[in-house]
Amino acid sequence: DPDSVSFCVLAMDEEFECDIALQIHFTLIQSFCFDNDISIVRVSDMQRLAEIVGDKAEQHEDAHCVLITV
Repeated sequence: DPDSVSFCVLAMDEEFECDIALQIHFTLIQSFCFDNDISIVRVSDMQRLAEIVGDKAEQHEDAHCVLITV
């Protein structure tokens, strides 16, 4: 439910700039957020994203985006 999302944290890792599928994924996420008035916070990489959301298990290898809900 987009109404329960406060903001989106999106990891923009330079390592994946050449991955076209991932860039399309990012574009779709950003479009979803724009269409639903959800603010986007961009972070430098997936490790920083894991630090922000408190992923102590260090399982951030596939986490590019987190939607923070209320």
